[in-house]
Amino acid sequence: MNDFFPKDINIKKAVLATLAYFDIFGILLTEEEVLDNLLFIEPDAPKVAIYLKESPLIKEFGGYYSISKTQDFAKEYKIFLEKKTRAHIYWKKIRRTQWLLNACPFVNLIAVCNSLPIGDVNPDSDIDLFVIAKPNRMFTARLFLTIFTSVFGLRRYGTKIHKRFCLSFYITENNLDLSQIAQKPYDIYLAYWLKTMEPLCGDYKVYQKLLQENFTWLKDFFYAVPELKRHYRKKNSLIKKFLEWLFDSDEIESKQKNYQLKRAQEKYELLKDKSGTIISDTILKFHDKDARTTVRNHWVHLLKDLLRAF
Repeated sequence: MNDFFPKDINIKKAVLATLAYFDIFGILLTEEEVLDNLLFIEPDAPKVAIYLKESPLIKEFGGYYSISKTQDFAKEYKIFLEKKTRAHIYWKKIRRTQWLLNACPFVNLIAVCNSLPIGDVNPDSDIDLFVIAKPNRMFTARLFLTIFTSVFGLRRYGTKIHKRFCLSFYITENNLDLSQIAQKPYDIYLAYWLKTMEPLCGDYKVYQKLLQENFTWLKDFFYAVPELKRHYRKKNSLIKKFLEWLFDSDEIESKQKNYQLKRAQEKYELLKDKSGTIISDTILKFHDKDARTTVRNHWVHLLKDLLRAF
């Protein structure tokens, strides 16, 4: 990261870097959101406020800021507001289904990740879930979560995508260090992905542990990573306790592991782009396309243009 950003990084450059990242997704930020998501250095509210208002490189509309170069910024602002409205509708649906996610056995944490937490919600968007399972029970947890969401018509599959859960990323609680899957030389997408994810249910201490175990590398991007609790709901589920008592079996886990890994490997061999897929005993990640390199390159290109005009 320091290879791209010199040691003289200041508030102005940090603000531009932050706005440039969210501009990739058509997301505008309020002054408070710039401070919350500021890259590289400690936020200084007065200085950020001054630069947002005085910089010729930054546009403002309705209290939102962007580095967009489009001539019709009002239109871009309208599209952004439409995304915010859709995001609100998506969160309402999630709240109605949290009881079901809470009931899933052998799941220690479920969080919403990727586009919804930053508000990048298009008309056909799904809802990406990140699942942390109990050690040695990831495949049993995946089985039940798939069954639960399928029975209630909540799981994405085939052409059924809109407002459905995408169950594409599982890890176990004893394997929380995500630096192992970070792209080199740096992975700004993964950094924001982790910082902005919204825990929904499970054990909040597991979410705290996740942030703690990843802060060693996250601190290259952020001065601090505050814990989020806006959508978290903890509810004791008798269904979950009963199912864990009934199906807590190494034999069941072993059979599910063998079956699921075999199917996953068969699908993996058919993929043209394998960069978004990880298959192991402790990580299951299924993404048709890994956007991280594209996002990073786009971000660097935007920043170079901005810094030349700085």
